[in-house]
Amino acid sequence: MTRNEEALQIAGQVEAMLAALDRLSPFSRLLESAEIDQLRSLLRCAHACADRLVAGKEAQRTAAKLAAHHQRCSDALLAAALNGDWGGGAPDLQGLLLNRLLDGQHPFLRACEEQSPAEVHAALRQVARRDLKSAAALARPPWGVWLRLIGGDAEPLAPMPEDGMEPTAVGQLRERFARSEDWAGLAGALGCLIHEHGRGVLRRFPAFRLVGKRAKAILEPIRHFAEFPLDWLEGNQARVQVLEENTRHFLAGYRAHNALIWGPRGGGKSTLIRALVGQFFDRGLRAIEISPSCYHLLPSLFALVRGRRQRFVGVLDNVSLSRGDNSLHLLSRVLDGGLEACPDNLVFYATSNYKDLVDREGERSQGLGQMQLDDERPNRVNQGIQAEFYDPQQLQRLDQERALDDRFALKVFLDLPSRQQYRAMVMSYARRAGIDLPEEDLLAAFEVWRMRHNHDLVGGRTARDFIDAYLPQYLRGKETLNQPSSSSIS
Repeated sequence: MTRNEEALQIAGQVEAMLAALDRLSPFSRLLESAEIDQLRSLLRCAHACADRLVAGKEAQRTAAKLAAHHQRCSDALLAAALNGDWGGGAPDLQGLLLNRLLDGQHPFLRACEEQSPAEVHAALRQVARRDLKSAAALARPPWGVWLRLIGGDAEPLAPMPEDGMEPTAVGQLRERFARSEDWAGLAGALGCLIHEHGRGVLRRFPAFRLVGKRAKAILEPIRHFAEFPLDWLEGNQARVQVLEENTRHFLAGYRAHNALIWGPRGGGKSTLIRALVGQFFDRGLRAIEISPSCYHLLPSLFALVRGRRQRFVGVLDNVSLSRGDNSLHLLSRVLDGGLEACPDNLVFYATSNYKDLVDREGERSQGLGQMQLDDERPNRVNQGIQAEFYDPQQLQRLDQERALDDRFALKVFLDLPSRQQYRAMVMSYARRAGIDLPEEDLLAAFEVWRMRHNHDLVGGRTARDFIDAYLPQYLRGKETLNQPSSSSIS
């Protein structure tokens, strides 16, 4: 191909890209307005260079300008990558478009998450095919060839690191798009992938934080999730099974119960939730960490998760409220009692050292309330006979404080292990860490370490902390034993 023919080809590609930019629907969300402006400026400059070459004129005068436009456009792509629009690969235009397609901001793909692509309205399917056709026209041309042709140069952007863990099907579909010239023909495959695996970072990460940014609630990925194998939890097996069964029902599509996991410190309450999320990540379970400072964002959480493919556990860790705390009424209303129904794909698991989430300073009476007793004696209050101790609003005040506890249908108690159980725990963690020491010696070392560091209660956390502390000492001892003696060296 001659230089003139190459210039004609570039001019045709540029015209097709400019037309594709104009055809993108306003709600495609594939490119931001600033990115469109940068790209359109680059394309017009490239077209001017190609026209000069076709006319037999020197194009060097516009080469520097084209290189500058290319740099600005590349900077915009890199900024998009750094702002979270990347799932790995090189931050070029094709990669950016593919990632935004797979993150599913297009209305067609939002609809596909809730229903199969065949059930989505025909008009939405048509818009999706048209936008995919435009995206293919934008993604295909090789910018580097244009720059080399007119004597300019630009350093390619380095690949971005992987961002989370994608299902295998995502990588396979990405490859199909990269090889295909008919992106519109892949609309159904893209919709099916979104229907099965969901959209965006919720597909890639097991856990998130509910945070507020610029007066807006968002789910921020926890990029280094503290995973813990469920089968490593020892003791309380029957109680752990209650929560595991509730979680399995939840994943199967049934309406699961909110659960309160309570018990003494170090008993594995938070670890149990992490273990469940790790165990069922492949089945779509995700955790959302909700700190007390973000309780006011809970009403916004419903909109963030409703209709998403994944199923979410809102984690309220270490809950303990005082009387008069404003969070008491907010939590009670959000968990159950507001006008808006909780999404079917959201359940709350709370942890606490206390069975009662609200400190009532001993005022709570035991047993059923006065109106629920089957008592043949006359109701003194309804007959207008008041006892001297009677407080007309006492029960109502106690009920108000009790309301939050009632939002958790399951209350799972995790007790500390017995002496025999926690010793078995120490041995189990030691063997998994590669510590091959006689049981008697290891347990003796553990008792010394525990007392020296004032661990008056022993649970799984204490056992793991001991192994972390003892492992370096054990490995150093093995290295010393394996070193040859001085006599053997000589």
